[in-house]
Amino acid sequence: MEQHNQALHDQLCAKVMKLLDDGCSTTAIEAQLQAETNDADLIASVIKKAKKDFFRMRRHEGLVRIAIGAFIIVAGFVITCFNFHTNRSVDFAMYGLTSVGLIIIFWGLYKIIG
Repeated sequence: MEQHNQALHDQLCAKVMKLLDDGCSTTAIEAQLQAETNDADLIASVIKKAKKDFFRMRRHEGLVRIAIGAFIIVAGFVITCFNFHTNRSVDFAMYGLTSVGLIIIFWGLYKIIG
């Protein structure tokens, strides 16, 4: 009996993850899970676990994007310094790489905030 309950829990958790990825609200997810099972405790635990995992994955993706953007900004700064001291154009490094880095950082923040 416990194995059947765990299998149902895993199946519902996968379904909730897909629905969260599609952008469904919690009430819509609860309504869809009510069609599968009437166990309110199971539904609540599945939604809680799936949301925790979903937002953990989104936070990780966002932090990776922020790190990449910060690296690009630092690389742009270093290239700007080298180009400035060798009397070469600093436009691409200063404006191009900084802009790309900021866009990637804001994309990462969007992923984290949701």
